[in-house]
Amino acid sequence: MLAPSLANGEDSSYNTIKATYYERIRVSDVLLLHPSEQEKTFGGMPPLGMAWITSFLQSKGVPTTLVDLQVNDIGVETLLQIHKPKIVGIGGTPHTRFESFKLAHRVKLYDPAISVIYGGSHASFTADDTLRHISDIDIVVRGEGELTTHRIVSRVLKRSLDLTDILGISYRQNGEIVHNPDVERIRDLDILPFPYRDPQAMKKYNLLLDFLNVPAVSVISSRGCPVNCSFCSASAMFGTQLTFRSAQHIVDEIEILLKENNYQGVKFFDSTLTLHRSHVEALCAEIHRRKLKFPWECEIRVNGMSHNLLRTMKEAGCYYVDFGVESASPSVLKSMHKGITLEHVENVFHWTKDLGIYTKVFFTFGHIDETLDDARKTVEFMEKNAQYISVAATGIGVRIYPGTEVEQFARSKDFLKKDFSWSLPFVDQNIESLGNDPLIPILIQPQFGWREFRKIEFRLAQFWLKNPHAALSVLWSQIKLGRSRVLLRLVRRFIEVHFLNRNSSQS
Repeated sequence: MLAPSLANGEDSSYNTIKATYYERIRVSDVLLLHPSEQEKTFGGMPPLGMAWITSFLQSKGVPTTLVDLQVNDIGVETLLQIHKPKIVGIGGTPHTRFESFKLAHRVKLYDPAISVIYGGSHASFTADDTLRHISDIDIVVRGEGELTTHRIVSRVLKRSLDLTDILGISYRQNGEIVHNPDVERIRDLDILPFPYRDPQAMKKYNLLLDFLNVPAVSVISSRGCPVNCSFCSASAMFGTQLTFRSAQHIVDEIEILLKENNYQGVKFFDSTLTLHRSHVEALCAEIHRRKLKFPWECEIRVNGMSHNLLRTMKEAGCYYVDFGVESASPSVLKSMHKGITLEHVENVFHWTKDLGIYTKVFFTFGHIDETLDDARKTVEFMEKNAQYISVAATGIGVRIYPGTEVEQFARSKDFLKKDFSWSLPFVDQNIESLGNDPLIPILIQPQFGWREFRKIEFRLAQFWLKNPHAALSVLWSQIKLGRSRVLLRLVRRFIEVHFLNRNSSQS
């Protein structure tokens, strides 16, 4: 359940924020920290995984505080002094892993007796690597965190050092790293309370719905993805089993968020909202039953869609759908286990156009065994269908994430250095020049390396110049994310292509 709203008005100065924080703090046995990020993706959003753990621990009577450091300026040492936690839990992703490690170090410097737990998608796939290199982390939680974290907390608060029967964790024992068996998934997500949302922090997120520019809130209605795409860790994180919240449970939360917090729309952050048709149909029916009117965005899979289902979603408020095409090469689609065809994609293009639903379509270049000819087919497909694409989200260079088939492939082919560790320093400014995070390695292959990346980058710039609305969407996205270097690179590339085209026409 949501905490009461704070008084109106907010002073952005550090001293005022600090004073306000001191007024509402309390001693907590557990302090959960979400690391700061270089960029606020989507305008920033609360860490819903950690928010669920917070509310679950609170429901079990464990004094727990969640602090999202991407919107909170209070220093870590100050937080430790105020809350006096016995346990600190730290979340994070591959993008924020080094910030997570710094937090763990600062906690241990402050008080070595505090137990430090590390969880999340990155921790789940790098448990051994992390414990081998990051001595400040005591326990890694793998997979879903609510039940496992509660069991750890209960044991630590009783000052018990026996962790052998807690499933889903990795830890050190007598100088050796121990990996306990995986924990079972939570089958009924309705047993969990709503994610905790700190009212002061919620004021600082700036999630706006594209095209409508209205304030929105993030909601998750399910967990897992059975598709197992080669580049994605969602299936590995939760297994291929999908678990759901009931439509009533989801809309109960949405109704509270809309009515008590002045949000005007919702962005669903499920891996794919439409994987089970009955799930999304029940959700739409519940929205209708309560006579709620609000716009929402979600991610879909094209091979599970129909005109009727899209119409049902539109009538319930869906105005914008995101979906991954990734490649227009059938062989590349097959290799990445995407499970879709170009016919599926083109059907959805026509249905969304007919219904007036905006589309964000993802295309990526540099997949396993992809060639330059494959990549050119993708750009040609984008050009052919430009009228159906509201936003073309492109990525040059496939990111290597832990736990994915791409990572396994890169290691087996020595495309990742033999001594590469997710816990040791890594930064590559060449990767940033492509618009990617320099902290995440990308797949570099003999047939698709830097030369091919630059050619596709140039070819995409030609596509954007032929489609001004697509170009503006790309530039605006970089402005919103504060990516000044990437923005300058894109503008420079557009200018180069423009003058090249003009010179060619004059010659």
